[in-house]
Amino acid sequence: MSVDFAVIDALLEDAWSQGRRTLFEHEVYELIHASGAVRVPRTVFRAASDAFTPADLERVPGPRAVLKIVSPDMAHKSDVGGVRFVAHDLDEINRVAGEFADIANEAQATLSGSLLCEYMPHSAASLGNELFVGIRAAREFGPIIAAGLGGVHTEYLASVAQKGKAVATALAEQVTGGKFFTMFQRTMAYDILAGRARGYRRIIDDDTLIECFDAFIAMAHRYCDNARGDKPLIGELEVNPFALTEGHMVPLDGLCSLTEARALPPARPLSKINRLLKPKSMAIVGVSTKGPNMGRVILNNVIGCGFDTKKLYVIKPGEQEIDGIACVDSVAALPERVDLLVVAVSAAQVPDIATEVLDTGKAESIILIPGGMGETAEGKAAEEQLRSRIEVARHDGKGPVFLGGNCLGVQSRPGRYDTMFIPADKLAKRWDTQGRRTAVVSQSGAYVITRMSNLETLDPHYAISIGNQIDLTISDVVRFLEEQTDIDVFGVYVEGFRDLDGLQMARTVQRAVARGKDVIFYKAGRTAAGRAATAGHTASIAGDYNVCEAAMSSAGALVAETFKEFEHLVQLAAHLHGRVCSGRRIGAVSNAGYEVVGMADATTGPNHQISFGKLRDPDAADLRTILQRYKLDRLVNIANPLDLTPMAPDAAHEEAVRLMLECPNIDAVVASFVPLTPAMKTTPDEIGDARSLAHRLPQIFAETSKPIVVAIDAGPLYDPLAHAIREGGVPVFRSADDAVRALGRYLCHRTRA
Repeated sequence: MSVDFAVIDALLEDAWSQGRRTLFEHEVYELIHASGAVRVPRTVFRAASDAFTPADLERVPGPRAVLKIVSPDMAHKSDVGGVRFVAHDLDEINRVAGEFADIANEAQATLSGSLLCEYMPHSAASLGNELFVGIRAAREFGPIIAAGLGGVHTEYLASVAQKGKAVATALAEQVTGGKFFTMFQRTMAYDILAGRARGYRRIIDDDTLIECFDAFIAMAHRYCDNARGDKPLIGELEVNPFALTEGHMVPLDGLCSLTEARALPPARPLSKINRLLKPKSMAIVGVSTKGPNMGRVILNNVIGCGFDTKKLYVIKPGEQEIDGIACVDSVAALPERVDLLVVAVSAAQVPDIATEVLDTGKAESIILIPGGMGETAEGKAAEEQLRSRIEVARHDGKGPVFLGGNCLGVQSRPGRYDTMFIPADKLAKRWDTQGRRTAVVSQSGAYVITRMSNLETLDPHYAISIGNQIDLTISDVVRFLEEQTDIDVFGVYVEGFRDLDGLQMARTVQRAVARGKDVIFYKAGRTAAGRAATAGHTASIAGDYNVCEAAMSSAGALVAETFKEFEHLVQLAAHLHGRVCSGRRIGAVSNAGYEVVGMADATTGPNHQISFGKLRDPDAADLRTILQRYKLDRLVNIANPLDLTPMAPDAAHEEAVRLMLECPNIDAVVASFVPLTPAMKTTPDEIGDARSLAHRLPQIFAETSKPIVVAIDAGPLYDPLAHAIREGGVPVFRSADDAVRALGRYLCHRTRA
């Protein structure tokens, strides 16, 4: 395969010079022909004012031909009668071409002309006989490629099919033709084209598909890359459909839109993020002397974290001190250049404060707390004013980095501060515990604090709310943290990316995973309704979910489908990182039959498949001895999963779990129990007993290198039990099937190589 880029360059430049932002269909065929991948039908184009000639007929052989309306305003020509099958007769062809003027007038569309096409015999347009392949320059991700079943079936199948089965999608930089073909093999399109579906026969060979994919990827790299500068870019190139006949791919329709490179803001100085996350000095503006407003709560939180109060200032004109912290009248009056300035004032006040900072150079980083930035009319004006001011400073190589606006703030254990304006009685800050090597980075501040509330022992090193991304983007922050040696796990929540920032995020995720780190990712705004909801919130820039999911999954992230799954996976990654995950065979211990059945049902799902490890004869013999010791041998079948019945005490559970962990055919263990049985020590007044599993399970966890998860299916009375086990380092779920599903996804992720 050899792409003739010179021909394609000329086609694009010619259309661009004419002021056109789309190619005519016959030009698309020329472009596809220049890709070297497939044969194209012979065509003749005539402008609306010109008639076809006998010489035109000779150039399009055969007893029949296809006549198509050519208009930059009509993407779906067949829907308006703009595609006609005609006899190879000059009079009929010119008569039909004349009717296109009426069609264009009715549609209020510009009529550019008519296209006479060679008729390509192929099977009727039925499911599986047509393919679509396309590339485009995605705003967030740059060059991408997609392929699936073509024709009228494409959009319908994409809307109803199981995820990943209708269309294969990838970032061009993440794939070759061969690798994308491997992704395409997972779709129903390939099942049908290759004859793997019942009632179908193979109609195209694999090498032909790979050659086509290689050509489209090569064009995506060259023509969908924002780095083309002032040359025209391909915004979108799609052939739909390719007819598949006699082992060949023949384009029957195509579109190509042109665009220009996006003007990107200057790069942010990422090294200053270190000052933001680990400041040695800090100032806060917006602190009230009358009551606990946002600024006052932030000030008290920072003091409570143990930040050096000698390096902490409040900007408050006319005041000497607030809560023991020295006050100054203005940013300019600060006695030193501070590493971090926290701005907790109204959106309208932000531009003036930012200007003062930029003029005086008195801060290396700024957190913009104010809500309304970029959302209300006043907030949008303030945001645009600030963006312009930052961009001017960046071009001069000056200025701090800004986090926000509309940003709940940051909790930084290494920096000993908390700017999230949530009082300690609303969210346990747990500053007396050693933080986990985890960072939670989210566009939504509320999402951060609710995850931390639900996972009360997560204790991340960093919890960072990004907000509107006026300056620092979410990939900037993750990129900086990815290089830090004290972070092993990332939980990332995204509503939308700035231009090409999704591509940077995918690259960052890939580097993090290559370093052995775990990235749990959730993308909001996946549906039209979801995108509409985010438009009024901090993002207003939500992108294509399918592209995002494909990009992050290919980069190595674990992409969560729901908020709860995100929590489950973050918990597992935070607690189990560094554990030996040698396979996908689990051992399960329970005291309830329904849990055993539910766990078995949960071993297979859309994104995971695990199994129960087989107990060897010596393991079975040892298990029989345990059951005899607790007089359970006549009640319990020796099996994996193991149902100990409600008669089993804590010690029986402990010994069974230890046996499962020692079995070489088991890679991870789920210890689940319904705690209402009187045989176990599970109530708040019982878990203080050293024989309770509240003590024993954390000890087992500390003694093994294999993953262990615990499930406790019961109500609020047993929250202290769950908390005690989590406090001991063990991931705890409140449902056995959830535990198995989450562990299954995690094990498959860790062992997918």
